[in-house]
Amino acid sequence: MVNSNLDTVKYVAASTRFAGYDLIRENLTLVEEKLLAEQPGQPRLIGDAAVQILQAGGKRIRAAISLLSAANFDADLESSISLAAGVEMLHTATLVHDDIIDGADHRRNEPTLNASLDVKRSVLIGDYFFARAANLVADTNNLDIMKQFSKTLMTILAGEVNQQMSRWQLDRRSYFDRIYAKTGAMFVLAAKSAATLAGAEKTHILAFEKFGHYTGIAFQIVDDVLDFTSSPGQLGKPVGSDIREGIFTLPVLHFAKMYPNDPDLRVVIESQDGDHPAIDKLISKIQASGAADQALHEAKNLVSIGQQAFDELPHSAYVEALSSLGTSMINRVA
Repeated sequence: MVNSNLDTVKYVAASTRFAGYDLIRENLTLVEEKLLAEQPGQPRLIGDAAVQILQAGGKRIRAAISLLSAANFDADLESSISLAAGVEMLHTATLVHDDIIDGADHRRNEPTLNASLDVKRSVLIGDYFFARAANLVADTNNLDIMKQFSKTLMTILAGEVNQQMSRWQLDRRSYFDRIYAKTGAMFVLAAKSAATLAGAEKTHILAFEKFGHYTGIAFQIVDDVLDFTSSPGQLGKPVGSDIREGIFTLPVLHFAKMYPNDPDLRVVIESQDGDHPAIDKLISKIQASGAADQALHEAKNLVSIGQQAFDELPHSAYVEALSSLGTSMINRVA
């Protein structure tokens, strides 16, 4: 039984310039149905929470990568839908827990679960979504994919712990490790596990893994750039929200390299106070410095590396669509 309509999919397709959605539109609808399907014994609160989160928006990028990758190798449709839904549900679970950890009241201009419910119930619902994601992936009956899923989950959670331990620190290596764990690992799961599902050649699986790795990291860098270049209305949250939490992203790292002795930067690091008056001045300086442009240039280079992973593969509309994803991501900043 599905507990909501599928208007979300219409929003998804309209919310991005990524042409790959046209190839998998019907399959994305099936993924949406699976995400919203009620499970035996599922409390109504969980179903309502799923509707709230899923209808708040989101581009279903991870599900799209999984579906396009699976279709490229002509994988079994039913298993492909379960896998794509599992990857998207995993992403949803991480969003719930991220919002709890950050104390976020809104995401995509909509109230978060922890703004609507108490923390205890929000945590439990997030935990349920993690379990549901694992259950969906298990429906593929593929042990290799289940191993990939569990490894990805460990990577994501370890990355969250490391992020909390590296707050207020200017560390480029820590940043890239962190964004791989946050975003890159899930892009790898979406692309690699779909190729694995279809029984693709090892070299092809490795190519899809490489694509996911570099494209996922680039995707997160673009998000971090948008945190400084977009308006609060576009972001659905305050500008510079990460730096206010002591999370220094690539634009901050580039600014610090250009102006290591900037007084506002030093005050923010030393005070470790996200409400310090120097925060707003520092954000304005970063916006005017060109640091975001430098970060975006790095993202473009990573997109190119991800696209090159497909150079030796047979051409197909699905590979072409995946390759165009990186360009669409960069254009989000344009």
